[in-house]
Amino acid sequence: MTKQKAGAIFLILVAGAIPAILSGCRYSHGDGDPSRGDSDDRNDSGEIRIAKMGGGIDVKEAPHGADLSTMGGDIHLGDVATFAKVKSMGGVITIDHAKGTVDAMTMGGGIDIGHAEGAVKASTMGGDISVRMVGTSAEKRDVELTSHGGTVTLTVPKDFPMDVRITLAYTKNAPRTYEIVDHAGLEKRETSDWDMSNGSPRKYIRAMGQVGNGLNHVTINTVNGDVILKQE
Repeated sequence: MTKQKAGAIFLILVAGAIPAILSGCRYSHGDGDPSRGDSDDRNDSGEIRIAKMGGGIDVKEAPHGADLSTMGGDIHLGDVATFAKVKSMGGVITIDHAKGTVDAMTMGGGIDIGHAEGAVKASTMGGDISVRMVGTSAEKRDVELTSHGGTVTLTVPKDFPMDVRITLAYTKNAPRTYEIVDHAGLEKRETSDWDMSNGSPRKYIRAMGQVGNGLNHVTINTVNGDVILKQE
C-alpha cells in the first residue's frame, strides 16, 4: 500500500470517529461551548461542574452538589444539596435553596440566597447581598458576608444561636448615611475620626453581640451600604 493511500484511509477513520467522540461530551444545559474552552460535566459522584468563558449559567437541580463559574454572566442555581461553589467575574448570583454549604463570589453584582440550610460564605466587589438561613439551629453553620459596596441583609430563625461581628465602613463622600439595623440587641460603636489607611477617608460603625450560646459565627462587612439583621 502506498503512503498516499494509507494517509487517506487514516483521515477517513479519524473523521468518522470525531462525531462519536463529541457525542460523548456532556453539554446538557446548552451553555457550554467547547470551542471557547467552556466545559460542562458531571463527575462520578454526580456533582455538576460548569466552567464558561462568558455568558450566564442556569441549573435547576443539583442533588449531588454544584461547582459553577463564568468569566462574565449571571448564575442561577435552583435546588442544590451537599455543596454549592459559585463564581462569576461579573454578574448576579441567585441560589433558591441550598441544603449544604455555599461559597459564592462575584466581582460585580448582587448575591441572593433564598433558603440556606448550611454554612454560607458570600462576597461581592460591588452589590447587595441577601441571605435567609432556614432549618434547624442545633447544628453549627457559620455565616460570612462581605460587600465592598452594597447593603447586606441576613435573616435568621429566632432561635439561631450566634456570635455576631459587623463592620460597616462609609466614605467621606458617601451619598447618604448608612446604619446597622438589628433586633438582637447588638452593641454598636461609631468611630469619630476619619481613617485614611484604606486610601479614601472612612469612618466605621461596628456592632457585636451574642444570641443564645453563640454557636454560629456571623461576620458581616460592607462599605457604603446598610447592614440589616433580621430574626423571624
